[in-house]
Amino acid sequence: MINKFWTIRTYRPADFENYVQLCLDTKKRDQSGETVSAQLLKEILGHPSFQPENNLFLAEADQKLVGCVSVFPEPGIGRALLEGLVHPLYRRKGIATDLFEHAARYARGAGVHVAQICISESNLAAKNMLTGLGLRFFRHFIGYQLDLATTQLPDIQSEKFVFRHLQAGEAQALTDIQNRSFTDTWGFNANTSEEINHRINSSSCTPENVIMVYLADRAVAYCWTRIFQAGDSAQGKAKGEIHMLGVDPDFRNQHIGRDVLTAGLSYLKGQGIGTVELMADSEMPAALALYESAGFKKFMRAEWYQKKL
Repeated sequence: MINKFWTIRTYRPADFENYVQLCLDTKKRDQSGETVSAQLLKEILGHPSFQPENNLFLAEADQKLVGCVSVFPEPGIGRALLEGLVHPLYRRKGIATDLFEHAARYARGAGVHVAQICISESNLAAKNMLTGLGLRFFRHFIGYQLDLATTQLPDIQSEKFVFRHLQAGEAQALTDIQNRSFTDTWGFNANTSEEINHRINSSSCTPENVIMVYLADRAVAYCWTRIFQAGDSAQGKAKGEIHMLGVDPDFRNQHIGRDVLTAGLSYLKGQGIGTVELMADSEMPAALALYESAGFKKFMRAEWYQKKL
């Protein structure tokens, strides 16, 4: 019988500093290499579709926070995304199981019946925790990296298209092209303009970070870049990211993807970024071929685990 010395409860605004400390300390001890900071965590908690007072569960013991799990229901595609951790000093005591049970109960109440979690392939502690909870691996993403400082970018060839930065107040245009580009793609949950507006006005992104491609007044592609400053990066240096890249299905096979990627990389290079990273689904060969042809090299894998609730 487990001697339960902890309690599980939902997040309160007064928990913020202790929540940040839990996340920073745990990721540092695990040497996860993940980008994390108080500002980034604040932005995650402020996401328009996330209500931390309802769907962020905390484990408390010895008058401090020792674990957490967030639940992001996506009923439109029948799943809930979970993300959590337990402080290394409090593992193997049943806390992870208790947190997962609370998260699963909340997810079922939100109308979804599959929980999915993404972790780094090298995160052995997380792997052990997930398999112990009954989650099973089912898919992986590939992490790519490009040394932009030594990369000679090609010229853009698409003369009939207009390339420009997203402007303030154009969140709906980005929302529309993103939803069109990723319809029927695994794991994509259609975005709202409110969600997009939140994400393009953050510490890592402004509207200028997004390169839009137009044919007349129709948006046909985009490359969404982000920049993480030195204080937010595990490497201590500013780092660029290709966050999303999409092409309208009606305009594929016209080399627009290659050109908008070049435009995004050119923007990052102009901002003084030396290293660019991205994540790509291993089951999307066209995307993998595009990134590899641009000089990106594989440097890590992320694994997806799931469990029916």
